[in-house]
Amino acid sequence: MNILTTENITFSMNDMPDEVADLQYAVLDYSTPSNVDYHFVPMVFMESFNAPAAVLQIGDHQIQMPLDWSVIIGDPECGEPEIVPIMTINDRGFHTFVFNPISGIMPKFESIDLVNVYSEVKWYFPKLKNGHILAVPLHDGHNPACAYFVKESTKVPEVLALHNMV
Repeated sequence: MNILTTENITFSMNDMPDEVADLQYAVLDYSTPSNVDYHFVPMVFMESFNAPAAVLQIGDHQIQMPLDWSVIIGDPECGEPEIVPIMTINDRGFHTFVFNPISGIMPKFESIDLVNVYSEVKWYFPKLKNGHILAVPLHDGHNPACAYFVKESTKVPEVLALHNMV
């Protein structure tokens, strides 16, 4: 799994060294729905587990995410973004919220499709607090566009207020 760092670059959690000085990752902090903001949170704890993986096509990019996570989807023309489980997006014409919290000016909604599922993958990811939605870069390198994913156990409303997110 990849995270976005304060240097606006993609960092692979699979390549985590034994010691890292001041690594911070981007989240959309929805812990207070009336005061939503993008934050960089220090990497204090990291979790690892084995779980099925979903290969997702988001716009021109493919990424892997745990199948039991959820993603922010929405209609680019109207309505409020919603959080839906990844396993429910197959061939339904959904679009996902894409935004770089450092350099982004306007969010985009890219098409999202489930391409493949793998039965068992080893995952490493930061321990998320309640209300935190993880910004996941869609490609390696500098200034990546990010889609937003959340583990089911973090308490986030199902419908998000778009005006609070940008």
